[in-house]
Amino acid sequence: MGVWQRLTAPWRKETNSQSRFWLDLLDGIKTVAGIKVTTKSAMGLSAVWACVTVRSEDTAKLPLIMYRRRKDGSKERAIDHPLYRLLHDRPNRRNTAFEFKQMLQMQVDLEGNGYALIIRDGRGAVAELWPIPSKDVDILRTKDGRDLFYRVTVGGEQFTVPSEDMLHVRGNSLDGICGMSPIAWQRETIGHAIAAEKYGAAFFGNSAQPNGALVVPTAIGKEAADKLRADWKERFQGPENAHNLAIFDGGFDWKQIGMNNVDAQFVEERKWQNAEIYRIYRMPPHRVQDLERATNNNIEHQGLEYVEGCLMSIFERWCQALFRDLLLESEQAQYYFEFLPDALLKGDISARYNAYAVGFTNGWLSENDIRDRENMNRIEDGDKYYRPMNLQPIDTPQQPATPPPAKPKRLKEKVDA
Repeated sequence: MGVWQRLTAPWRKETNSQSRFWLDLLDGIKTVAGIKVTTKSAMGLSAVWACVTVRSEDTAKLPLIMYRRRKDGSKERAIDHPLYRLLHDRPNRRNTAFEFKQMLQMQVDLEGNGYALIIRDGRGAVAELWPIPSKDVDILRTKDGRDLFYRVTVGGEQFTVPSEDMLHVRGNSLDGICGMSPIAWQRETIGHAIAAEKYGAAFFGNSAQPNGALVVPTAIGKEAADKLRADWKERFQGPENAHNLAIFDGGFDWKQIGMNNVDAQFVEERKWQNAEIYRIYRMPPHRVQDLERATNNNIEHQGLEYVEGCLMSIFERWCQALFRDLLLESEQAQYYFEFLPDALLKGDISARYNAYAVGFTNGWLSENDIRDRENMNRIEDGDKYYRPMNLQPIDTPQQPATPPPAKPKRLKEKVDA
Protein backbone atom coordinates (compact mmCIF):
# COMPACT_ATOMS: atom_id res chain seq x y z
CA MET A 1 0.00 0.00 0.00
CA GLY A 2 1.47 3.40 -1.01
CA VAL A 3 2.05 6.21 1.43
CA TRP A 4 -0.89 8.35 0.37
CA GLN A 5 -3.19 5.35 -0.02
CA ARG A 6 -2.29 4.37 3.51
CA LEU A 7 -3.03 7.88 4.74
CA THR A 8 -6.52 7.85 3.25
CA ALA A 9 -7.42 4.35 4.43
CA PRO A 10 -10.43 4.12 6.78
CA TRP A 11 -9.70 4.17 10.50
CA ARG A 12 -11.78 3.43 13.55
CA LYS A 13 -14.57 5.80 14.41
CA GLU A 14 -13.22 9.18 15.39
CA THR A 15 -14.52 12.20 17.27
CA ASN A 16 -13.28 15.76 17.04
CA SER A 17 -11.02 16.74 19.90
CA GLN A 18 -11.93 20.39 19.13
CA SER A 19 -8.23 21.14 19.10
CA ARG A 20 -8.72 24.52 17.41
CA PHE A 21 -12.22 25.35 18.61
CA TRP A 22 -11.22 27.81 21.30
CA LEU A 23 -8.49 29.36 19.19
CA ASP A 24 -10.86 29.95 16.28
CA LEU A 25 -13.48 31.32 18.67
CA LEU A 26 -11.09 33.71 20.38
CA ASP A 27 -9.73 34.93 17.04
CA GLY A 28 -13.15 36.39 16.30
CA ILE A 29 -13.59 38.21 19.63
CA LYS A 30 -12.07 41.56 20.47
CA THR A 31 -10.17 42.03 23.71
CA VAL A 32 -11.18 44.51 26.40
CA ALA A 33 -8.82 46.98 24.75
CA GLY A 34 -10.90 46.69 21.55
CA ILE A 35 -8.24 44.75 19.62
CA LYS A 36 -8.76 41.53 17.70
CA VAL A 37 -5.72 39.37 18.45
CA THR A 38 -4.56 36.81 15.88
CA THR A 39 -1.23 35.17 15.23
CA LYS A 40 -0.56 37.66 12.45
CA SER A 41 -1.42 40.73 14.52
CA ALA A 42 0.60 39.41 17.49
CA MET A 43 3.67 38.96 15.29
CA GLY A 44 3.28 42.60 14.31
CA LEU A 45 4.51 43.48 17.81
CA SER A 46 8.28 43.77 17.88
CA ALA A 47 8.43 42.16 21.35
CA VAL A 48 6.50 39.06 20.23
CA TRP A 49 8.47 38.85 16.99
CA ALA A 50 11.78 39.09 18.86
CA CYS A 51 10.86 36.50 21.51
CA VAL A 52 9.58 33.96 19.00
CA THR A 53 12.51 34.53 16.63
CA VAL A 54 15.20 34.25 19.29
CA ARG A 55 13.72 31.14 20.91
CA SER A 56 13.27 29.37 17.57
CA GLU A 57 16.69 30.38 16.21
CA ASP A 58 18.47 29.34 19.40
CA THR A 59 16.73 25.97 19.15
CA ALA A 60 17.50 25.60 15.45
CA LYS A 61 21.17 26.56 15.51
CA LEU A 62 22.21 23.96 18.08
CA PRO A 63 23.21 20.48 16.88
CA LEU A 64 20.57 17.81 17.48
CA ILE A 65 22.45 14.53 17.97
CA MET A 66 21.22 10.95 17.97
CA TYR A 67 23.19 8.75 20.37
CA ARG A 68 23.63 5.02 20.83
CA ARG A 69 24.12 3.59 24.32
CA ARG A 70 27.13 1.37 24.78
CA LYS A 71 27.18 -1.68 27.00
CA ASP A 72 29.58 0.00 29.43
CA GLY A 73 27.11 2.86 30.01
CA SER A 74 28.89 5.38 27.77
CA LYS A 75 27.51 6.72 24.49
CA GLU A 76 28.50 7.24 20.89
CA ARG A 77 27.00 9.15 17.99
CA ALA A 78 24.74 6.93 15.90
CA ILE A 79 26.01 8.32 12.60
CA ASP A 80 25.13 5.10 10.78
CA HIS A 81 21.42 5.39 11.64
CA PRO A 82 19.21 7.08 8.95
CA LEU A 83 17.61 9.38 11.54
CA TYR A 84 20.98 10.90 12.40
CA ARG A 85 21.32 12.47 8.96
CA LEU A 86 17.69 13.59 8.81
CA LEU A 87 17.85 15.50 12.09
CA HIS A 88 21.42 16.73 11.88
CA ASP A 89 21.62 17.69 8.21
CA ARG A 90 18.51 17.56 6.04
CA PRO A 91 15.05 16.26 7.03
CA ASN A 92 13.61 16.48 3.51
CA ARG A 93 14.42 17.57 -0.02
CA ARG A 94 13.35 21.16 0.58
CA ASN A 95 14.39 22.16 4.10
CA THR A 96 17.66 22.30 5.95
CA ALA A 97 17.87 21.07 9.53
CA PHE A 98 17.96 24.69 10.74
CA GLU A 99 14.82 25.64 8.81
CA PHE A 100 12.99 22.53 9.95
CA LYS A 101 13.69 23.06 13.65
CA GLN A 102 12.95 26.77 13.50
CA MET A 103 9.59 26.30 11.74
CA LEU A 104 8.38 23.71 14.22
CA GLN A 105 9.48 25.74 17.23
CA MET A 106 7.84 28.90 15.89
CA GLN A 107 4.59 26.95 15.50
CA VAL A 108 4.87 25.78 19.11
CA ASP A 109 5.53 29.33 20.36
CA LEU A 110 2.62 30.80 18.40
CA GLU A 111 0.01 28.05 18.09
CA GLY A 112 1.09 25.64 20.83
CA ASN A 113 1.77 22.71 18.46
CA GLY A 114 4.44 21.83 15.90
CA TYR A 115 3.76 19.08 13.35
CA ALA A 116 5.85 17.17 10.81
CA LEU A 117 4.57 14.39 8.57
CA ILE A 118 6.68 11.22 8.78
CA ILE A 119 7.28 9.61 5.37
CA ARG A 120 8.55 6.05 5.60
CA ASP A 121 10.25 3.84 3.04
CA GLY A 122 9.18 0.34 2.03
CA ARG A 123 10.84 -1.15 5.11
CA GLY A 124 9.03 1.19 7.49
CA ALA A 125 12.11 3.30 8.28
CA VAL A 126 11.77 7.11 8.43
CA ALA A 127 12.82 8.53 5.05
CA GLU A 128 11.68 12.18 5.31
CA LEU A 129 10.12 14.65 7.73
CA TRP A 130 7.86 17.35 6.27
CA PRO A 131 6.72 20.26 8.46
CA ILE A 132 3.01 21.12 8.32
CA PRO A 133 1.48 24.43 9.49
CA SER A 134 -0.50 23.83 12.65
CA LYS A 135 -3.51 25.62 11.16
CA ASP A 136 -3.75 22.80 8.61
CA VAL A 137 -3.94 20.04 11.23
CA ASP A 138 -6.87 18.92 13.41
CA ILE A 139 -6.36 16.36 16.15
CA LEU A 140 -8.79 13.45 16.21
CA ARG A 141 -9.18 10.67 18.73
CA THR A 142 -11.24 7.56 19.22
CA LYS A 143 -14.16 7.53 21.62
CA ASP A 144 -12.15 5.68 24.24
CA GLY A 145 -9.43 8.35 23.96
CA ARG A 146 -6.61 5.83 23.57
CA ASP A 147 -5.69 6.43 19.92
CA LEU A 148 -4.92 9.72 18.17
CA PHE A 149 -5.17 10.61 14.50
CA TYR A 150 -4.45 13.82 12.61
CA ARG A 151 -6.60 15.27 9.85
CA VAL A 152 -4.25 17.11 7.48
CA THR A 153 -5.41 19.53 4.79
CA VAL A 154 -2.94 19.95 1.92
CA GLY A 155 -3.92 21.79 -1.27
CA GLY A 156 -7.61 21.46 -0.49
CA GLU A 157 -7.36 17.70 0.05
CA GLN A 158 -7.73 16.03 3.44
CA PHE A 159 -5.80 13.03 4.70
CA THR A 160 -6.11 11.13 7.96
CA VAL A 161 -2.74 10.34 9.49
CA PRO A 162 -2.18 7.89 12.37
CA SER A 163 -0.07 9.01 15.30
CA GLU A 164 2.85 6.79 14.26
CA ASP A 165 3.16 8.85 11.06
CA MET A 166 3.14 12.28 12.71
CA LEU A 167 5.85 14.03 14.71
CA HIS A 168 4.02 16.21 17.23
CA VAL A 169 5.89 18.66 19.48
CA ARG A 170 3.44 20.07 22.04
CA GLY A 171 3.66 23.20 24.11
CA ASN A 172 1.92 23.53 27.47
CA SER A 173 -1.11 21.25 27.49
CA LEU A 174 -4.06 20.70 29.80
CA ASP A 175 -5.10 17.36 28.27
CA GLY A 176 -1.84 15.88 27.02
CA ILE A 177 -3.27 15.89 23.48
CA CYS A 178 -3.24 19.45 22.17
CA GLY A 179 -0.81 22.22 23.09
CA MET A 180 -2.06 25.58 24.33
CA SER A 181 -1.54 28.61 22.08
CA PRO A 182 0.29 31.42 23.95
CA ILE A 183 -1.36 33.94 21.61
CA ALA A 184 -4.87 32.71 22.44
CA TRP A 185 -4.33 32.35 26.20
CA GLN A 186 -2.51 35.69 26.56
CA ARG A 187 -4.71 37.60 24.14
CA GLU A 188 -5.63 40.33 26.66
CA THR A 189 -1.98 41.08 27.43
CA ILE A 190 -1.04 41.10 23.75
CA GLY A 191 -4.15 43.08 22.83
CA HIS A 192 -3.21 45.71 25.41
CA ALA A 193 0.26 45.99 23.86
CA ILE A 194 -1.18 46.30 20.33
CA ALA A 195 -3.58 49.01 21.53
CA ALA A 196 -0.70 50.94 23.09
CA GLU A 197 1.28 50.70 19.86
CA LYS A 198 -1.68 51.92 17.80
CA TYR A 199 -2.22 54.76 20.23
CA GLY A 200 1.41 55.80 19.83
CA ALA A 201 1.14 55.72 16.04
CA ALA A 202 -2.02 57.83 16.16
CA PHE A 203 -0.43 60.20 18.66
CA PHE A 204 2.47 61.00 16.35
CA GLY A 205 0.47 60.76 13.13
CA ASN A 206 -2.24 63.18 14.31
CA SER A 207 -0.17 65.58 16.38
CA ALA A 208 -1.59 68.62 14.62
CA GLN A 209 -1.25 70.58 17.83
CA PRO A 210 2.20 71.33 19.24
CA ASN A 211 0.81 70.64 22.74
CA GLY A 212 -1.38 73.74 22.87
CA ALA A 213 -4.49 75.57 21.69
CA LEU A 214 -5.02 78.40 19.21
CA VAL A 215 -7.03 81.19 20.85
CA VAL A 216 -9.19 83.43 18.59
CA PRO A 217 -10.02 86.92 19.93
CA THR A 218 -13.58 86.92 18.56
CA ALA A 219 -16.16 84.29 17.70
CA ILE A 220 -15.87 82.85 14.20
CA GLY A 221 -18.29 80.75 12.24
CA LYS A 222 -18.07 77.02 11.57
CA GLU A 223 -16.88 77.50 8.00
CA ALA A 224 -14.03 79.78 9.08
CA ALA A 225 -13.12 77.44 11.94
CA ASP A 226 -13.02 74.42 9.62
CA LYS A 227 -10.84 76.30 7.16
CA LEU A 228 -8.50 77.40 9.95
CA ARG A 229 -8.30 73.86 11.34
CA ALA A 230 -7.57 72.38 7.89
CA ASP A 231 -4.86 74.96 7.25
CA TRP A 232 -3.32 74.25 10.65
CA LYS A 233 -3.26 70.47 10.03
CA GLU A 234 -1.66 70.95 6.63
CA ARG A 235 1.12 73.02 8.12
CA PHE A 236 1.79 71.14 11.35
CA GLN A 237 0.34 67.62 11.23
CA GLY A 238 2.69 64.62 11.14
CA PRO A 239 6.25 63.98 12.32
CA GLU A 240 7.78 65.70 9.29
CA ASN A 241 6.08 68.99 10.25
CA ALA A 242 6.80 68.82 13.95
CA HIS A 243 8.31 71.98 15.49
CA ASN A 244 7.58 74.15 12.42
CA LEU A 245 7.57 77.85 13.15
CA ALA A 246 4.05 79.30 13.59
CA ILE A 247 3.41 83.02 12.83
CA PHE A 248 0.24 84.64 14.23
CA ASP A 249 -1.51 87.89 13.29
CA GLY A 250 -4.97 89.32 13.59
CA GLY A 251 -5.07 88.89 17.36
CA PHE A 252 -4.53 85.11 17.37
CA ASP A 253 -2.74 83.74 20.41
CA TRP A 254 -1.15 80.39 21.32
CA LYS A 255 -1.73 78.82 24.71
CA GLN A 256 0.72 76.11 25.72
CA ILE A 257 -0.93 72.97 27.09
CA GLY A 258 1.21 70.45 28.92
CA MET A 259 1.11 66.78 28.01
CA ASN A 260 -1.60 65.01 29.99
CA ASN A 261 -0.88 62.12 32.33
CA VAL A 262 -1.86 59.46 29.80
CA ASP A 263 0.55 60.82 27.19
CA ALA A 264 3.31 61.44 29.73
CA GLN A 265 3.25 57.81 30.86
CA PHE A 266 3.07 56.37 27.36
CA VAL A 267 6.74 55.37 27.26
CA GLU A 268 6.50 53.65 30.63
CA GLU A 269 3.36 51.87 29.46
CA ARG A 270 5.19 50.47 26.43
CA LYS A 271 8.07 49.27 28.60
CA TRP A 272 5.67 47.53 30.97
CA GLN A 273 3.86 45.83 28.09
CA ASN A 274 7.15 44.61 26.63
CA ALA A 275 8.08 43.17 30.03
CA GLU A 276 4.74 41.33 30.11
CA ILE A 277 5.49 39.73 26.74
CA TYR A 278 9.02 38.78 27.85
CA ARG A 279 7.39 37.06 30.84
CA ILE A 280 5.08 35.02 28.59
CA TYR A 281 8.07 33.57 26.76
CA ARG A 282 10.43 33.53 29.75
CA MET A 283 12.80 35.73 27.80
CA PRO A 284 15.51 37.79 29.55
CA PRO A 285 15.36 41.35 28.17
CA HIS A 286 18.95 41.43 26.94
CA ARG A 287 18.26 38.54 24.54
CA VAL A 288 15.82 40.76 22.61
CA GLN A 289 18.07 43.85 22.65
CA ASP A 290 16.48 45.47 25.71
CA LEU A 291 19.67 46.51 27.52
CA GLU A 292 18.26 49.15 29.84
CA ARG A 293 19.05 47.18 33.00
CA ALA A 294 21.84 44.98 31.68
CA THR A 295 25.31 45.31 33.21
CA ASN A 296 28.61 43.55 32.70
CA ASN A 297 28.14 41.89 36.07
CA ASN A 298 24.73 40.31 35.50
CA ILE A 299 24.40 39.69 31.77
CA GLU A 300 26.45 36.47 31.77
CA HIS A 301 24.38 35.03 34.62
CA GLN A 302 21.18 36.04 32.84
CA GLY A 303 22.42 34.17 29.78
CA LEU A 304 22.94 31.01 31.86
CA GLU A 305 19.49 31.41 33.43
CA TYR A 306 18.00 31.76 29.95
CA VAL A 307 19.51 28.43 28.86
CA GLU A 308 18.63 26.60 32.07
CA GLY A 309 15.21 28.15 32.72
CA CYS A 310 13.90 28.54 29.18
CA LEU A 311 15.75 26.59 26.51
CA MET A 312 16.34 23.37 28.45
CA SER A 313 12.57 22.87 28.67
CA ILE A 314 12.30 23.32 24.90
CA PHE A 315 15.12 20.83 24.30
CA GLU A 316 13.49 18.27 26.57
CA ARG A 317 10.14 18.62 24.76
CA TRP A 318 11.85 18.01 21.43
CA CYS A 319 13.99 15.06 22.53
CA GLN A 320 11.13 13.22 24.18
CA ALA A 321 8.80 13.86 21.21
CA LEU A 322 11.45 12.53 18.83
CA PHE A 323 12.00 9.51 21.08
CA ARG A 324 8.25 8.78 21.17
CA ASP A 325 7.38 9.41 17.51
CA LEU A 326 10.47 8.40 15.51
CA LEU A 327 12.00 5.42 17.28
CA LEU A 328 10.61 1.91 17.09
CA GLU A 329 9.94 0.24 20.41
CA SER A 330 12.82 -2.12 19.70
CA GLU A 331 15.15 0.88 19.31
CA GLN A 332 14.13 2.88 22.36
CA ALA A 333 16.35 0.93 24.74
CA GLN A 334 19.41 1.70 22.62
CA TYR A 335 18.95 5.15 21.06
CA TYR A 336 18.08 8.63 22.32
CA PHE A 337 18.44 12.29 21.28
CA GLU A 338 20.20 15.32 22.77
CA PHE A 339 20.74 18.96 21.89
CA LEU A 340 24.25 20.30 22.44
CA PRO A 341 23.91 23.68 24.21
CA ASP A 342 27.66 24.16 24.76
CA ALA A 343 27.80 27.05 22.30
CA LEU A 344 25.30 29.00 24.45
CA LEU A 345 27.06 28.21 27.72
CA LYS A 346 30.55 29.38 26.78
CA GLY A 347 31.93 32.14 28.95
CA ASP A 348 34.68 34.56 27.99
CA ILE A 349 37.99 33.16 26.85
CA SER A 350 39.66 33.59 30.25
CA ALA A 351 36.88 31.71 32.08
CA ARG A 352 36.90 28.92 29.48
CA TYR A 353 40.64 28.41 29.61
CA ASN A 354 40.65 28.36 33.40
CA ALA A 355 37.89 25.72 33.35
CA TYR A 356 39.82 23.66 30.80
CA ALA A 357 42.94 23.84 32.97
CA VAL A 358 41.00 22.54 35.99
CA GLY A 359 39.48 19.70 33.95
CA PHE A 360 42.78 18.72 32.38
CA THR A 361 44.85 18.72 35.57
CA ASN A 362 42.16 16.75 37.44
CA GLY A 363 41.88 14.06 34.81
CA TRP A 364 38.38 14.44 33.36
CA LEU A 365 39.34 16.36 30.20
CA SER A 366 41.90 15.31 27.62
CA GLU A 367 43.67 17.56 25.14
CA ASN A 368 41.34 16.42 22.37
CA ASP A 369 38.26 16.95 24.56
CA ILE A 370 39.31 20.57 24.94
CA ARG A 371 40.14 20.97 21.26
CA ASP A 372 36.73 19.54 20.32
CA ARG A 373 35.00 22.16 22.44
CA GLU A 374 37.05 24.92 20.82
CA ASN A 375 36.38 23.59 17.28
CA MET A 376 40.05 22.76 16.74
CA ASN A 377 41.51 19.77 14.96
CA ARG A 378 42.46 16.78 17.08
CA ILE A 379 46.09 15.94 17.69
CA GLU A 380 47.84 12.60 17.75
CA ASP A 381 48.08 11.00 21.18
CA GLY A 382 45.71 13.65 22.57
CA ASP A 383 43.15 11.29 24.13
CA LYS A 384 45.12 10.53 27.28
CA TYR A 385 43.91 11.63 30.70
CA TYR A 386 46.31 12.79 33.39
CA ARG A 387 46.11 13.26 37.13
CA PRO A 388 48.49 14.65 39.72
CA MET A 389 50.89 12.10 41.16
CA ASN A 390 50.42 13.26 44.77
CA LEU A 391 46.69 12.34 44.93
CA GLN A 392 45.34 9.13 46.47
CA PRO A 393 41.98 7.92 47.83
CA ILE A 394 41.21 9.14 51.34
CA ASP A 395 40.67 5.59 52.62
CA THR A 396 44.18 4.53 51.64
CA PRO A 397 46.21 3.73 54.81
CA GLN A 398 48.84 6.32 55.36
CA GLN A 399 52.27 4.91 54.75
CA PRO A 400 54.99 5.68 57.33
CA ALA A 401 57.56 8.07 56.15
CA THR A 402 60.52 6.31 54.62
CA PRO A 403 63.72 7.22 56.47
CA PRO A 404 66.48 8.57 54.35
CA PRO A 405 69.06 6.00 53.31
CA ALA A 406 72.05 5.70 55.65
CA LYS A 407 75.26 7.12 54.46
CA PRO A 408 77.81 4.43 53.56
CA LYS A 409 80.58 4.02 56.07
CA ARG A 410 83.95 5.14 54.86
CA LEU A 411 86.68 2.52 55.01
CA LYS A 412 89.56 3.47 57.18
CA GLU A 413 92.67 3.86 55.21
CA LYS A 414 95.54 1.69 56.26
CA VAL A 415 98.55 3.66 57.10
CA ASP A 416 101.94 2.02 56.97
CA ALA A 417 103.79 2.32 60.14
